[in-house]
Amino acid sequence: MNRSNAQTERGRRWYVGDRLHVDVRGLPCPEPLVTVLRLIDGSEVGDGLTALVSQEPLLLYPELDARGWRYRTVTSAGDTLLRDGEVVLEIERSAK
Repeated sequence: MNRSNAQTERGRRWYVGDRLHVDVRGLPCPEPLVTVLRLIDGSEVGDGLTALVSQEPLLLYPELDARGWRYRTVTSAGDTLLRDGEVVLEIERSAK
């Protein structure tokens, strides 16, 4: 993917430094899960990904565990980017 191309077929993507960010809020189920899994299974993520999701992605966690990725949800009170229920998911490749 070209880093200057911020809009793709599934979610908005951008980089902050070398870290890929993806906004999958508002995509119909199961697209947020599928998008994140395709990204971590591909080569453009590296060691980490930040995903903005519409709700806590409970079905994604076992998939990340099975693939050897760590994750944590980040919610910030008063964050103007997030609406009620939305979360930021930080995903990191587990050390081997």
